[in-house]
Amino acid sequence: MRSSLIQQIVVIGQDQRRLGAIVVPNKDEVLQSAKNSSIVDPDAVDIGRDKMTSLLYEELSKWTSECTFQVGPILVVDEPFTIDSGLMTPTMKIRRDRVVLQYEEEIANLFK
Repeated sequence: MRSSLIQQIVVIGQDQRRLGAIVVPNKDEVLQSAKNSSIVDPDAVDIGRDKMTSLLYEELSKWTSECTFQVGPILVVDEPFTIDSGLMTPTMKIRRDRVVLQYEEEIANLFK
């Protein structure tokens, strides 16, 4: 959660050869960062999914470069994890098991 580009994140893949992540982006910050990096035009109002994923992957790589692990594939999702959706506890902790269950098919595709 050190990055302003990432609103929420869940690391996945503990049973895989490499780790992955489910990322809820901070879309305003991602768009601003893309504009600052000249990835999109300064007057752009949206950023494509591929460009957003690439920018988020670079950000994760930067923050984990000195860690003993690296995050491989990432899944970018639009809907934040909330209490109402059942993906967070009342004390604002992410329910990993429910997040993994909700995105089970997409996660399987990430690790193919």
